[in-house]
Amino acid sequence: MKSAPKLHILEQHYLDFYSRALSILNDEDDAKDAVQEAVVKTLVRVGVHDVVAYCYRATEHECVNIIRRRRKRMSFDELSITPDVAEEHLKRDLRDCKSLLLPMERKVLELRREYGYNSAETGARLRLSVSSVKRLLASAENKIKNNMLREI
Repeated sequence: MKSAPKLHILEQHYLDFYSRALSILNDEDDAKDAVQEAVVKTLVRVGVHDVVAYCYRATEHECVNIIRRRRKRMSFDELSITPDVAEEHLKRDLRDCKSLLLPMERKVLELRREYGYNSAETGARLRLSVSSVKRLLASAENKIKNNMLREI
Protein backbone atom coordinates (compact mmCIF):
# COMPACT_ATOMS: atom_id res chain seq x y z
CA MET A 1 0.00 0.00 0.00
CA LYS A 2 1.40 3.40 -0.98
CA SER A 3 1.81 6.25 1.49
CA ALA A 4 -1.10 8.38 0.24
CA PRO A 5 -3.86 5.79 0.92
CA LYS A 6 -2.18 4.91 4.22
CA LEU A 7 -2.11 8.55 5.26
CA HIS A 8 -5.80 8.96 4.44
CA ILE A 9 -6.68 5.91 6.56
CA LEU A 10 -4.48 7.07 9.43
CA GLU A 11 -5.99 10.56 9.35
CA GLN A 12 -9.44 9.04 9.79
CA HIS A 13 -8.29 7.19 12.93
CA TYR A 14 -6.01 9.86 14.41
CA LEU A 15 -8.32 10.59 17.34
CA ASP A 16 -8.49 6.87 18.19
CA PHE A 17 -4.69 6.66 18.27
CA TYR A 18 -4.47 9.88 20.26
CA SER A 19 -7.06 8.79 22.84
CA ARG A 20 -5.23 5.48 23.28
CA ALA A 21 -1.92 7.25 23.83
CA LEU A 22 -3.52 9.77 26.17
CA SER A 23 -5.09 7.00 28.25
CA ILE A 24 -1.66 5.40 28.69
CA LEU A 25 0.51 8.49 29.17
CA ASN A 26 -1.89 10.94 30.82
CA ASP A 27 -0.09 13.82 29.10
CA GLU A 28 -1.41 15.57 25.98
CA ASP A 29 1.97 16.58 24.55
CA ASP A 30 3.50 13.14 25.07
CA ALA A 31 0.41 11.53 23.52
CA LYS A 32 0.70 13.75 20.42
CA ASP A 33 4.39 12.88 20.13
CA ALA A 34 3.68 9.16 20.46
CA VAL A 35 1.01 9.24 17.74
CA GLN A 36 3.18 11.31 15.43
CA GLU A 37 6.04 8.82 15.73
CA ALA A 38 3.67 5.88 15.26
CA VAL A 39 2.12 7.38 12.13
CA VAL A 40 5.55 8.04 10.62
CA LYS A 41 6.67 4.48 11.34
CA THR A 42 3.46 3.12 9.85
CA LEU A 43 3.83 5.21 6.69
CA VAL A 44 7.38 4.05 5.99
CA ARG A 45 6.65 0.40 6.79
CA VAL A 46 6.20 -1.68 3.63
CA GLY A 47 3.86 -4.66 3.45
CA VAL A 48 1.45 -3.68 6.23
CA HIS A 49 -1.94 -5.20 5.46
CA ASP A 50 -3.89 -3.79 8.41
CA VAL A 51 -2.65 -0.22 8.68
CA VAL A 52 -4.92 0.74 11.59
CA ALA A 53 -3.95 -2.23 13.76
CA TYR A 54 -0.28 -1.68 12.98
CA CYS A 55 -0.53 1.98 13.96
CA TYR A 56 -2.31 1.08 17.23
CA ARG A 57 0.57 -1.24 18.06
CA ALA A 58 3.14 1.36 17.05
CA THR A 59 1.36 3.95 19.22
CA GLU A 60 1.48 1.63 22.22
CA HIS A 61 5.18 0.95 21.62
CA GLU A 62 5.88 4.66 21.39
CA CYS A 63 4.05 5.15 24.69
CA VAL A 64 6.30 2.53 26.25
CA ASN A 65 9.34 4.35 24.85
CA ILE A 66 8.13 7.60 26.38
CA ILE A 67 7.60 5.89 29.73
CA ARG A 68 11.14 4.50 29.49
CA ARG A 69 12.50 7.99 28.83
CA ARG A 70 10.57 9.31 31.83
CA ARG A 71 12.13 6.62 33.97
CA LYS A 72 15.62 7.39 32.69
CA ARG A 73 15.13 11.02 33.69
CA MET A 74 14.48 9.90 37.23
CA SER A 75 17.54 9.46 39.36
CA PHE A 76 18.29 5.80 39.80
CA ASP A 77 19.63 6.66 43.24
CA GLU A 78 16.13 7.75 44.20
CA LEU A 79 14.73 4.52 42.86
CA SER A 80 17.55 2.49 44.45
CA ILE A 81 17.52 0.10 41.50
CA THR A 82 19.84 -0.35 38.55
CA PRO A 83 18.84 0.38 34.95
CA ASP A 84 18.78 -3.36 34.20
CA VAL A 85 16.34 -3.96 37.04
CA ALA A 86 14.16 -1.06 35.87
CA GLU A 87 14.09 -2.52 32.35
CA GLU A 88 13.14 -5.91 33.76
CA HIS A 89 10.31 -4.31 35.76
CA LEU A 90 8.95 -2.68 32.60
CA LYS A 91 9.03 -5.96 30.68
CA ARG A 92 7.26 -7.73 33.54
CA ASP A 93 4.62 -5.00 33.72
CA LEU A 94 3.89 -5.30 30.02
CA ARG A 95 3.54 -9.09 30.28
CA ASP A 96 1.37 -8.81 33.37
CA CYS A 97 -0.96 -6.16 31.94
CA LYS A 98 -3.08 -8.65 30.08
CA SER A 99 -3.13 -11.01 33.05
CA LEU A 100 -4.85 -8.24 35.04
CA LEU A 101 -7.79 -8.22 32.66
CA LEU A 102 -10.94 -10.25 32.83
CA PRO A 103 -11.24 -12.69 29.90
CA MET A 104 -13.89 -10.62 28.12
CA GLU A 105 -11.90 -7.39 28.65
CA ARG A 106 -8.87 -9.08 27.10
CA LYS A 107 -10.92 -10.27 24.09
CA VAL A 108 -12.44 -6.83 23.52
CA LEU A 109 -9.05 -5.13 23.84
CA GLU A 110 -7.45 -7.52 21.36
CA LEU A 111 -10.22 -7.20 18.79
CA ARG A 112 -10.41 -3.40 19.04
CA ARG A 113 -6.75 -2.46 19.40
CA GLU A 114 -4.76 -5.29 17.89
CA TYR A 115 -7.05 -6.29 15.04
CA GLY A 116 -8.66 -2.91 14.41
CA TYR A 117 -12.32 -3.94 14.63
CA ASN A 118 -14.77 -1.18 15.50
CA SER A 119 -17.16 -1.45 18.45
CA ALA A 120 -20.04 -2.83 16.39
CA GLU A 121 -17.87 -5.50 14.75
CA THR A 122 -16.36 -6.45 18.10
CA GLY A 123 -19.81 -6.67 19.67
CA ALA A 124 -21.07 -8.85 16.83
CA ARG A 125 -18.13 -11.25 17.16
CA LEU A 126 -18.50 -11.53 20.94
CA ARG A 127 -22.31 -11.25 21.01
CA LEU A 128 -22.20 -8.06 23.08
CA SER A 129 -23.89 -4.69 22.72
CA VAL A 130 -21.83 -1.74 21.52
CA SER A 131 -22.16 -0.09 24.94
CA SER A 132 -20.82 -3.25 26.62
CA VAL A 133 -17.86 -3.29 24.25
CA LYS A 134 -17.09 0.35 25.04
CA ARG A 135 -17.44 -0.26 28.78
CA LEU A 136 -15.16 -3.32 28.69
CA LEU A 137 -12.58 -1.49 26.56
CA ALA A 138 -12.52 1.50 28.93
CA SER A 139 -12.15 -0.81 31.91
CA ALA A 140 -9.28 -2.71 30.27
CA GLU A 141 -7.46 0.48 29.28
CA ASN A 142 -7.83 1.92 32.79
CA LYS A 143 -6.40 -1.24 34.35
CA ILE A 144 -3.42 -1.18 31.99
CA LYS A 145 -2.83 2.55 32.52
CA ASN A 146 -3.01 2.23 36.30
CA ASN A 147 -0.69 -0.74 36.27
CA MET A 148 1.88 1.08 34.12
CA LEU A 149 1.69 4.32 36.09
CA ARG A 150 2.01 2.48 39.39
CA GLU A 151 5.66 1.81 38.62
CA ILE A 152 6.51 5.40 37.63
